[in-house]
Order: sequence, then structure tokens, then C-alpha cells
Amino acid sequence: MILDEIVLHDFGVYGGRQKIALTPTSPSKPVILFGGLNGGGKTTLLDALQLCFFGNIAQCSGRNDLAYDEYLRRSVHHGAAVPEAAVEVAFRHTVDGEVQNWRLTRSWTAGDTVRERFQVIRNDRLDKVASEQWSAQVDDFIPARIAHLFLFDGEKVEGYADLEQAPALIRTAIQNLLGLDIVERLGTDLIAIERKRKIDLKTPQETEVLNALRDQIRSVLTERSSLVRDKASGHNDLDRLRRTNVEIDERFEREGGNLFEDRGRLEAELAVALRGQEVIRRSLRDAVGGAAPLALVWTLLEEVQRTAESEQHAVLCAQTAGVVGEEYASLLALPAVATASVKLRSEIESHAEARLAVLRTAAKAPLRLHLEMGARANLDAMLDGELAEVVGNIGELVEQDRHLDESIAHMRSLLAAVPTEQAIAELIAQREAARSELQRADYEHQRREIEIARHDRELETLRDRETKLLEVVAKAQFEQEDVSRVLTHSARVRETLGRFRRAVVDRHVARIEAFVLDSFRQLVRKEGLVTGLRIDPVTFELALIGRNGRAVTAERLSAGERQLLAIAMIWGLARASGRPLPTVIDTPLGRLDSEHRSRLVSRYFPKASHQVMLLSTDEEITRRYYRELRPSIGRTYRLRFDEAEARTIVEPGYFAEEELA
Repeated sequence: MILDEIVLHDFGVYGGRQKIALTPTSPSKPVILFGGLNGGGKTTLLDALQLCFFGNIAQCSGRNDLAYDEYLRRSVHHGAAVPEAAVEVAFRHTVDGEVQNWRLTRSWTAGDTVRERFQVIRNDRLDKVASEQWSAQVDDFIPARIAHLFLFDGEKVEGYADLEQAPALIRTAIQNLLGLDIVERLGTDLIAIERKRKIDLKTPQETEVLNALRDQIRSVLTERSSLVRDKASGHNDLDRLRRTNVEIDERFEREGGNLFEDRGRLEAELAVALRGQEVIRRSLRDAVGGAAPLALVWTLLEEVQRTAESEQHAVLCAQTAGVVGEEYASLLALPAVATASVKLRSEIESHAEARLAVLRTAAKAPLRLHLEMGARANLDAMLDGELAEVVGNIGELVEQDRHLDESIAHMRSLLAAVPTEQAIAELIAQREAARSELQRADYEHQRREIEIARHDRELETLRDRETKLLEVVAKAQFEQEDVSRVLTHSARVRETLGRFRRAVVDRHVARIEAFVLDSFRQLVRKEGLVTGLRIDPVTFELALIGRNGRAVTAERLSAGERQLLAIAMIWGLARASGRPLPTVIDTPLGRLDSEHRSRLVSRYFPKASHQVMLLSTDEEITRRYYRELRPSIGRTYRLRFDEAEARTIVEPGYFAEEELA
């Protein structure tokens, strides 16, 4: 696994969005060195890595006893424009020889409530399944139970070297490393089950209740059977009454009963039709009293119109002939015409005579009507519109009157066929009685169905209670045997788990001892100080053996040597895990003296992992150690806190030479 990049967006002291490349530049330069003063964001960077991978179960240094939502709220940068933050981590992981690229994004908004979002991108595509089930899948990359072996604070590992505190820490580390924490939890759960099952059990007195319940079930079944029989009998009666009602209805219709019931409606419709006919006929009389009679002499009126037009044309021609004659005479009297050639005058006179002859011929038509202009206009208006409209209206009224005549005749024929009340009274009484009986029978049928459904629900409830009581009774009968069986098997399982746990520890503890001892020998200056190291597989007590075969007590180790022993424990356990994971160390040199620091710089940091992130102050990796470590350094960054912007800014390069001095 290789961490390629981490992106911080308004997280802790890191304001804004800042990307940090983490990919080692070469296998021989696995170290990425971060330099920062106290409060500059070194521990925050370590927390960001753990938070992005593990979320709620991350062991962040600044969380303490805070609830997860409150920790996220406080992790938003104080100067953020909006109350939200995010952490992204890009890494590579090899599965079956195939390199897969992953990017984790954990972001949250701190409003009235904290809303967290988590997203997994695999090979540049959103992996919805991994995003939803990351808490289970993260163990495939870096299990949370052993994360402290790879992501740790150098100042907090001294407990591994304290021979009094070490057993508890070593127990936890080895159990997590070997997965024995699950075995421990299982043993604890078995003890809790045994304690619970040993509580005295009170024998239930449900037998009498069960018998009473069964009597109640039998009573309900008897009532239901009676209702079912009554329902079947009533169903036959209901079919018979339905057939009787159909027969009476058919007879009622044959004898005019429907007409008798509709008599009032028919009489009302007849009265409405008669009133409508009277209105139409009144309208007809009004229409006939106007210009309608002239439609009888329509052809004569058209002839009068044509004659009047001819007479008017003759009068106009006579008037025009007089005017044109005078104009031609004045034209011929003009000097220009008088002096014209004989031929031209002859043509003008011939044209004038021809025009006058036409007008005078038309003016000789006989005049018989002598209609005035007003009379002509009235005649034209009548023939062109009024008379045609009146005739159309009269036609519509006549058609409506005909339809009403037919409707009135039909309704009168129906009314004539209506039987008298005395003739149909007995049949009406029979029909009403049959319908009433049918309604009563239908009501009884529905009531029985409702009662049967109620009995079915009651039976279902009673049988559920019976089943539960039977389970209780059966359980009471076998409870003692069950408790004895559970206790026996639980004890056997716990004994087996104990043997399994001891076998697993015995099998792996020697390998862990060898890794830890080898790691310590590489770090310690006094090579003969410790020649052997033992971890008790039961108590997990740590024993150091000196050159002469005697135990080395804690007092014989200096503070620096104890610090190196703690680092050796972490290093050895990490090597024993067999997982090629990056190592991130905050405050890597702690309170070591110069010689022990040199040992860590030259022998541990370059070999701790294929990728090592060191988060150092200017007083830890100084110029001397920086020069010793430089051949293994691939990238350097400085975490500079900008007072003006109140945020930490990540810059390339380690502390300046004068600062290192």
C-alpha cells in the first residue's frame, strides 16, 4: 500500500484547500519529512489520515471524550467561509498482482446538525458498495486494530518499555495483531450467557390458563359453525326471494306498472309540451301577420322589381338623350369644329346621331308602374333579405310544431295505456312486500358474514395465544435440561477457546520475540546489553536477558534505551504483522539523547517501511540528523503557520539552514 496524496480542506489549522503529494520518489528514498513548530499542524495531519480511513472509530489525539459529531464540528477551520470541511486520501493497493487506485473523501457540514458524507473512488469510478460498507472493507487495507503499529505518536509509546505497564499494552497489541480480540470478546459473552442462565427460573403456571383458552376456542368454533349453517340456509332463502322479486317485477311491467309509476312524469312532460306548442303557434301567428303573406306572390314581386328597373332605365335614357343632344349641338357650334374638314364634321355628326338614336330608342319603352325611389328601395330590401328570413323562421317553427305534435300524441297514447290505481294496487303491495323481505334477508346474510369474520379474527388471536402458551409450557418443561446443556457446552467452548488462544500465542510469540529483539539490537548502542527477549504467552510480561543470562531490570536501562525498546516493540510487531503498510510517526525523536537519535535516524526511519512519514519539530531532526537522513528523503514539507491568515500553509522544503542550526 502506498499513500499518494492527502488533501485538507478547512480541516483544523489548515485553512482553505491544500494538496500534499506523498508518493515516494524512489524505493531508496521512502521518507517524507514534515517540519513544523509546536501547534503548526503535525498531529492534525496524523489525525486527518486516521479520520479519513476509520471515521467514527479513529483514535484521533484531539478527540478525547468528545462525541463524534462534536469532534467533526470542532475540526472545521475557524476562518472557513462556510462551516464545512473535508479530508481526502489517495492511495494505491495491489491485489493479485493488479494495482488499484483508490481515493477516499470524507466531508461534513456543521450546521444545526453535522451531516457527514463519505465517498470511495476506485480506478476513477465511484464505488457505491465500498462507500456504503467501508467500515467492513477498510480492514482489507489497514485494519483499525493494528493501525497504532503504523500510525503513532513517538511520545506516547514509552509504555511499551515500562516493564510494569508493558504486559497490558503487549497483550492488546498481540491480540489485535493475531485477531485474538474476537476470541476474548467471545469468551466474555459466554460468561455473560452463563451468568444469565444460572438465574433461578420460576416454573410458569400456564396449564390452567391454556385449558381455559382451549375451552374458549371450542366455544367460538361452535358459534361459528352455527353461523355458517344459518348463512347457508339464509343464502338459499335469499336466492328464492331474488327470483320472486324478478318475477313480480316482470309481471308489474307487463301490466303497466312502470307506466303507472311514470304517470306523474308523463303528465308533467305533456303539460310542458302543450305549453311549448302554444308558444310556437303564437310565434307563427305573429310571423304570418307581417310580411309573410307576400311570399305567396314572390314571383310577381320579382317581376315588378324587374319592370321597375326597366322603367327607371328608360327615364334615365330620355334624360340623357336631351343632355347629350344639347352637348353635341354646342360641340358642333364650336369654331374649331366649324372650320374642320367636311369629313371630320360628318364623322362627328354621324357618331352623335348614333348615340342619340340608341338613347331615344331606350327612352320609348312603355311606363306603367311609375314607382318612386322609396318604393323601389322597400321592394329591393324585402326581396333581398327580410322576406327570405321570415320564410326561414316560419319553416323552423312549423318543424318544431310538427315534432311537438308527435311527442304530444305519443305521451297521450302512453297515458291512455296507464292502468288505474285500483287495477294495480294489489300488485304494488305484493312488490313492496317482496322487496322488503329481500332487504331483510340480505341484511341478515351480511350480518352473518360480519359475525363469521369477527369469529375468525377472534379465533386467530386465541390460537396465537395458544401457540405462545404452548411454547412457554414446553420451554418450562425443558428449561432445566436446556440450562444444564447450555452451561456444560459454554464451559467446554470457553476451555476450547482458551486452548486455542494459548496455541495461537505460543505459535506466534517466538516469531514476534525474534522481530522485536532484532529491531532493538539494530537501534541500541550497547550491542551486548540485551541478548535475549521473552514474552510470556499467558501474562504477556516482557523479560529482557543480558549477556550473562541474567534478567535485565528496568533500572539498568536509561530513559533513551527504554524509548528505543518501545520503538523496537512497535517496529517488531509491525514487521510481524506481514502487512506492507506506510508508517507515520509524529514527534519521532521525542526526548532521546543525541546518540540514540542518531540510531533512529540512520537505522530505523529508512527501514521502518517502504513509505515513512515523519512529523518533526525543528528541535528533533536538526541539521545534523537532517544530513544523516537526507539520502533516504524523497520529499520535504514545512508546515508554516501564517499569523496574518490564522492558518497553517504547507510549503515545499524543510526548515531553512539557519533554522536548523
